[in-house]
Amino acid sequence: MADPKDIIIGEISNTLSKLVGQSAGAVLRRAGSQASHRLWPELPSDQTIDQAGEIMRQGVEGLGGFGAFELSDDGEGGARIQFRDCFFATMTDDPAKKCGRQPICFFGFGLVEETLMRLTGIRTRVEIVRHDVETSTCHEVARPR
Repeated sequence: MADPKDIIIGEISNTLSKLVGQSAGAVLRRAGSQASHRLWPELPSDQTIDQAGEIMRQGVEGLGGFGAFELSDDGEGGARIQFRDCFFATMTDDPAKKCGRQPICFFGFGLVEETLMRLTGIRTRVEIVRHDVETSTCHEVARPR
């Protein structure tokens, strides 16, 4: 049984997408960025990307809904990201809004971008690379901007 709060969040995301359309992603990316400060008001700074990844893994997994989270240094100034078994991927009723294209995904992008910047000082832009259906894993990147 899914956590009721995750069902509520998923339905808000789906409804926002229907009402606002393409702008829903931008709105939720911004909301994710702002949520970083509310969820984790005090974070250490000057962390390496790998150190930030461990801090973020604990934080994101503690939120529920987003599944298992990993973030590691890509060797090019950015990061590789994986979300596995994200509950929100099961909430879409629009086949065109697959993983990484749903408004709730953009919330996650903003949350990761802002939290990574706060921890490392590196400004990035997160985007989906691919979704592996067999392992229920979204592979993403955070590229410096």
